[in-house]
Amino acid sequence: MRSVSEEQFRTWGHGLRQADANSFAELFDATYDPLHRYAMYITRDSVSASDILQDVYLKLWQVRDTIDPDRSLRALMYQMVRNYALNHERQKKRHAAEAIEADHHSVGFDNLNDEKLDAAILEQKMKEWIEAMPIRRREAFMLSRFEGLSHEEIAALMDLAPKTVNNHIVLALQHIRSKLEAYRNRESD
Repeated sequence: MRSVSEEQFRTWGHGLRQADANSFAELFDATYDPLHRYAMYITRDSVSASDILQDVYLKLWQVRDTIDPDRSLRALMYQMVRNYALNHERQKKRHAAEAIEADHHSVGFDNLNDEKLDAAILEQKMKEWIEAMPIRRREAFMLSRFEGLSHEEIAALMDLAPKTVNNHIVLALQHIRSKLEAYRNRESD
């Protein structure tokens, strides 16, 4: 999707506003694989990523008349995938926590289960820390770390200067490091 120009996205945006099925099909073909990788990075599950994309494309078609072709359709789609994937992960964690709690009452934990639980808790904490970041910082960080876009590509996507993107990512990493350090200190007490 990196090779697709913003002009092409504007053309697809205009086509979507006019309910042009061919524009939607072209957009789908050009964006499915990279968006699937992005959803996979968040969910670590191909089936879930496919389900999320199905929901995203359906929602995109449903709101097609509200799309502003002059705004970044690419950024909108990444944002939609991110939001759907994070909501999916929150629901999955909630169900897992409920299942673990039910199992905890009926069966004792061994060390392996404790380690899995610790990893799951830390992963959830990381997602919470990322979610707590300001929206633009979180978006720049996720596009960099989860989608592998360069600072220049993110700058073009978010309509920011590359230096601003760099600042967002540096601040995001500092935020996560400080939260992780505080979490580790609390755990060792």
